[in-house]
Amino acid sequence: MNLDLTKVINGLQDQLEFNFDLILSESYLESIKSVDASVINVLGKIKKIDKRYDLTLTYSGDMIFECHRCLERVTISLKNTVERLLVTKLDTEGSDEETLLESSVLDLAPILEEEITLNLPLQVICSESCKGLCPMCGADLNKETCTCSDERIDPRLEALKNLFI
Repeated sequence: MNLDLTKVINGLQDQLEFNFDLILSESYLESIKSVDASVINVLGKIKKIDKRYDLTLTYSGDMIFECHRCLERVTISLKNTVERLLVTKLDTEGSDEETLLESSVLDLAPILEEEITLNLPLQVICSESCKGLCPMCGADLNKETCTCSDERIDPRLEALKNLFI
């Protein structure tokens, strides 16, 4: 989503308020291994402060992932507030909170994608008690018990088991 900041930059407005729905790109969803996502609602404002611009936005929506243990679908609700300083020139000791404003048009999609990525859990699981899948037969251990033997031998050491018979 592109915002035209011409009026704020030229001093015709003190701030610009915006509200829109963003559909995340398929390439982004694939990069974070998301199965699907709802429309992300974005609400915010950009306010001019001296030679800088204060960006404050709130986003909310849902994303669907697969549980890392059992592959069941898991819905994660997103809701967060982002604050960034937009500058026309980066200082030599630039901050992580500063974003370079290269033109009068600001693309919010990369900022939102970065924030969403940073706020996702490292491992998506359906519940803390998820047992996952059996590594031998692939059975979902949350729904059924498998009949695989518990005696698992490291394939690199399997030849040694015949030495002691």
